[in-house]
Amino acid sequence: MTNPINIIAVGGGKGGIGKSVVCTNLAAGMALSGQKVILMDTDFGASNLHALLGITNPAHGFQDFFNAEITDPRTLLLDTGISNLKFVSGAGDNPGSANIDSEKIGTIISFIKKLEADTILLDLGPGTNYNVIDFFNISTQGVVMTTPEMTSIMKTFSFIRSALFRRISLAFQDFPEIQRVVDHSNPNDADMESYTTGLLRSKFAEQFPDQADRLETLIQDFTPGLVVNRVRNRKDLMAGENLLKLVKKFLEIEVTYLGYIIESDRVRDSIDDMIPFLIKDPQSKPSENLQQIIGALTNTDLQFVKRDGRIFVSKQVRLSSGWEV
Repeated sequence: MTNPINIIAVGGGKGGIGKSVVCTNLAAGMALSGQKVILMDTDFGASNLHALLGITNPAHGFQDFFNAEITDPRTLLLDTGISNLKFVSGAGDNPGSANIDSEKIGTIISFIKKLEADTILLDLGPGTNYNVIDFFNISTQGVVMTTPEMTSIMKTFSFIRSALFRRISLAFQDFPEIQRVVDHSNPNDADMESYTTGLLRSKFAEQFPDQADRLETLIQDFTPGLVVNRVRNRKDLMAGENLLKLVKKFLEIEVTYLGYIIESDRVRDSIDDMIPFLIKDPQSKPSENLQQIIGALTNTDLQFVKRDGRIFVSKQVRLSSGWEV
């Protein structure tokens, strides 16, 4: 029996916060540490992930998946020039490429789950539409990103809430009365009073007591991780802590603070050079930040060193406290 694929989805609600840059570097780091990794651009209609890998004109993209010419979906897997890392481009900039219907989204999700890899990283588009949220909810590890600005913090909170309520909505899709309580996609038909999980629990206890335990399990099992990008000072670091408190207060779920990445010219230079910053300068401060995030996601301690144009990786698996001697 093969091990299940680890699917890591990186989302955040707001555009321009660095999801694609971080996702690309996470994929590169995991691949260099020995995992077989597939990086996917699911920002249909505005795909740009290929440029961060130095790929100017991807030979194939997700829109080809629905053309008769593609008989083997594995054709979409492109070489990146990085060992162990394959890439699937987004739909491109053609008119209508962003308007992928739910049936096609389902086909893509099925394709993702059948791929052979240790880890698949999904770079999600901005916003909280169902196409984005449903990709996030197939992940085994969901990562939400924010920058320290209040607008980004609030968008990320909305993203986390939308993902949780969407997960609950799908779990109870055969219960119309429950749908009215948890599905807020159409405010005119929804019960907007159930905005927090505390109010939702009360509604279930009052109206659907036989489903209350199932609701509790769905809430408890929803445990995304948080990354704060473009940190400049200690005040910016507190933005992550404030978001965790906000989520704890209104949604009553546990979010793991995976780490942060500092604001740096090294990151901007790597984007201009179309080379992941972890590869361009693995001993820079942003690269050290990223290695800590990878460590938190993989339960390992990683150290990347570049000598004579080659990157060497030191990797140690963390043991649980019960195994310490």
